[in-house]
Amino acid sequence: MVIVIFSMNLRNPLSWLSLGFGSGLSPIAPGTMGSFVALIIYYFFFHSLTASLTNNFFFLIFIMISFLIGIYIYPKTVEKDDDPGSFVWDEFVGMWVACLPLSYIESSFLWLLISFFLFRLFDIWKPLGIRTFDKGHGAFNVMIDDVIAGVYSAVSIIFLFTFFNYI
Repeated sequence: MVIVIFSMNLRNPLSWLSLGFGSGLSPIAPGTMGSFVALIIYYFFFHSLTASLTNNFFFLIFIMISFLIGIYIYPKTVEKDDDPGSFVWDEFVGMWVACLPLSYIESSFLWLLISFFLFRLFDIWKPLGIRTFDKGHGAFNVMIDDVIAGVYSAVSIIFLFTFFNYI
C-alpha cells in the first residue's frame, strides 16, 4: 500500500491548475500524466487552430501567459514542498512548447506521439543545462527546466521531420 503525503489545498482553485486538472494526483508518473493531459488539451483546442501564422502567434502568447501563471501559482499552491511531483503545470507548458512545430509540419497523430515521447525523454533525462535549472529552487527554475525540455523536443521534431522527408 502506497501512502502519499499531499500538501496542496484542494479548495484553492489555483491548486487545480498546478495539479494539471487532477493529473498530478496520479500515484504513478504524475509528470507523464500531466504531459499526456497537456497533449490532449493541445489536440482538442489548438491542433486544428494553428494552421495560420496569426493563430501560431496567439498559441505562443498563450504559452508565455501559461508560463507566467505557473510562476504565480507555484508559491501559492505548493506550500513548503520544493517541486513536488503533483505540481504538473510545468509539464503542461513544456509539452505545449514541444508541440509548437507541429503546426508547421504534417501534424499527424504519429508526430503528436513523437513530440510527447521526446518531451518526456528530455524532461526525465535532463541533458545540456536542463539539470542546472532542475537543481535550482523556486518557481522560475521549476518552470524553465520543462520549457527547455520542450525547446529541445521542438528542435528534435523539426530535425526528425526534415530528415525523414529527405530520405
